[in-house]
Amino acid sequence: MEVVQRYWMLELIAFWEGQINTKPLMSALGLTRQSVSQLLKQYQADFPNSLDYDAKRKAYQITEHFKPHYIDQTVDEYFAWLHFGNIPTFPQEPTHQTQYRIDALPRYVSPQVMRPLLKAVKENTAVDCEYLSVSSSDPQGRLLYPHSFVKTANRWHVRAYCDIRQQYLDFVLSRFQSVDYDGKTTEHTGQQDELWNTQVTLILAPDSRLTDKQKSVLENDYGMTNGQLHITTRAALVKYTLDDLQIKTKMLEANPQAQQLVCVNYADIKQWLYD
Repeated sequence: MEVVQRYWMLELIAFWEGQINTKPLMSALGLTRQSVSQLLKQYQADFPNSLDYDAKRKAYQITEHFKPHYIDQTVDEYFAWLHFGNIPTFPQEPTHQTQYRIDALPRYVSPQVMRPLLKAVKENTAVDCEYLSVSSSDPQGRLLYPHSFVKTANRWHVRAYCDIRQQYLDFVLSRFQSVDYDGKTTEHTGQQDELWNTQVTLILAPDSRLTDKQKSVLENDYGMTNGQLHITTRAALVKYTLDDLQIKTKMLEANPQAQQLVCVNYADIKQWLYD
């Protein structure tokens, strides 16, 4: 693995978690402790004053002079590595592209927001935060117990128990005004989140107003069986799943070619929808 990839990994963890030590780098890079120690020393030599060793925490803390050179600083990049182990290859020379995709505009998520949330999720503890919701003109202070991160409709949420509302809710990461680690241990973990742990099957089919030929095209596009597509998701994510698939449930598009797919078991899943 090239030095640039090792520096990328070092920066990724340090940027999002606020600190770095030898253990996660040994695990992620498959290196010995001695090799990782040398890597940290070399990074400090190349980028002076970026890291400061904290003997009490036995980790290098990022300083105010820390400036990433290899990561793109998006939370998608961090979660792609955390959940799937994705590490970029960093080609030395430009290559001829034959595949293209249109990337959605990223929503900005502050590392100052993520660091205490990541720690609280890992330790099943609380955070104190200021959150600006759509229904409120001013940020509201909340005590949250987060347990999972979810990406839907090109934005990241954290699923958490809200002490004010006394229920599990979804909070958009880009709407946090501030987050501080509280450390209070919770009984409201992901295991107690009923909607999170309830599996729901969505049954989708081509809009009945389409012609048989048009239906056949969609059945082939989505790999349907007997004219239907079954998608299993969490009850807490039913609305997001339908939104991501651009499937309307309250009213159909006037043009069936715009609607394309419909949910045929709406009566079974409507209890998981919300206004």
